[in-house]
This record gives sequence, structure tokens and C-alpha cells, in this order.
Amino acid sequence: MQYADGGNLRQYLKQKFLELTWDDKIKLAYQITEGIKFLQGENILHRDLHSGNIVIHQGEAKIIDLGIAKSMETQTNIHSGVFGLLPYIDPKILEDHSYKYNYKSDIYSLGVLMWELSSGRPPFVGESESVLKYSLIGGRREEPVPDTPNKYLKLYKSCWDPEPNARPSICQVFNKLVKLGRMMDIQDFQDIKCDDDDDMQDIQDDNNNDINTQVITEENIRDATDDNDDLDIPDDF
Repeated sequence: MQYADGGNLRQYLKQKFLELTWDDKIKLAYQITEGIKFLQGENILHRDLHSGNIVIHQGEAKIIDLGIAKSMETQTNIHSGVFGLLPYIDPKILEDHSYKYNYKSDIYSLGVLMWELSSGRPPFVGESESVLKYSLIGGRREEPVPDTPNKYLKLYKSCWDPEPNARPSICQVFNKLVKLGRMMDIQDFQDIKCDDDDDMQDIQDDNNNDINTQVITEENIRDATDDNDDLDIPDDF
């Protein structure tokens, strides 16, 4: 198995955060966003995005652990309920356990991950989950880190908006990160093409419309993540 030389994102930030520049953080945010964009392009919900499920290999972030991932086309009521680590879970799901995970639920988790990249630590460390749950439902979020680029801050705040429909699509997050990278003269972003914001409009509607799309099976989900399955996190982290 291929070796994930940086461990998972949580471990990586703990060890390397003081060495990371804002260029590095924005590139990591872009790589995570690109991974989610790929999954959503295959109509796949991850449903368990957090810094333990992202590994760093040769300086690049890769999403792993799709054990509870589901296709939007095959998700049913039995797939409702709460999955994942509390600080990363869409508060709508915490508030109503019959609420189905959707693309905007993964966007919420992405917003929390973007904050974590800015701070170097997991959200709400050491807090009681029973208390935190109701705080999150009530709109509580982590505090911005001083000197965070304003456009980056506004972007992750929009991702964790309490109202799912107010959150950006994954294409919008992707485009804004690319534009931010260019504005900051980060070389890696100069040749990246922005997507048409409408490219994935159909799959950003929480699957409320009758769309003629391919049904993604569990086998398809495994096939879509073969590259990530080959990564091995070091045992000594």
C-alpha cells in the first residue's frame, strides 16, 4: 500500500502548522474542495468529512474513508440519522434526525475544515458534546483566527450558514478558492480553469427534482476512491 507520509490532516496540522503559510493552507483547502467536487460530480455524499478522514501525501490532501458514503440517487429514509463527528455535522441533521444528508451537508463540513486549516486545531476541543449539540443548532460557530484573509473567512462562513440553501455550491467554493489563489499570486492557481457555476446546478438542488442521472452503486463508490484506498497512514502518529 502507498504510504501517506503526512498522516491525516489533524496530525499534519498538529506537527506542521507553524511551518505552513497562507499559500499552503489555501492549497490544502482547494485540494479538499476538489475531492468533494469529484464526489459530488459522481452524485456521492461523503457524510463523514473531518480532519481524520483526510490524509496528506507528498503535501497534497486526499479524502478517504467512504465507509458511510451514499449515492444521492440511492439514499433512502434508512440512511437518515446522525453520522460523523459532532463539530463537523450539519446542524440541520442534529436538529431533525429525519433530515436527509445532502450536498449542502458536506459543504457545511467543508466550512469547518477550512476553519481548521486556518487555526491549526480541531473545532471545539474539550467541549461537552451534549452542550455543544444545542449550541451548534442555535448558530454557534468557532471564532475566526486573526489575520485570516477576508475572502477566505467569508467563504468558510458562507459554507457553515445555518440555512443549507444559503450555502454555496461546491463549484462556487471551488471557483472562489481558485480566484483567491490567483489574487494572492499563488503559482499553482494561475493555470487552473474555473468552472461554470451552473455546471453542476442540477446536483446542487438537494435531489428534490426528478433528474435523469446515473444511479451510483456501492461498487461505483469504491471504484471512485480506488486511489485513496491505496494510502496507508503511518502507525507512529
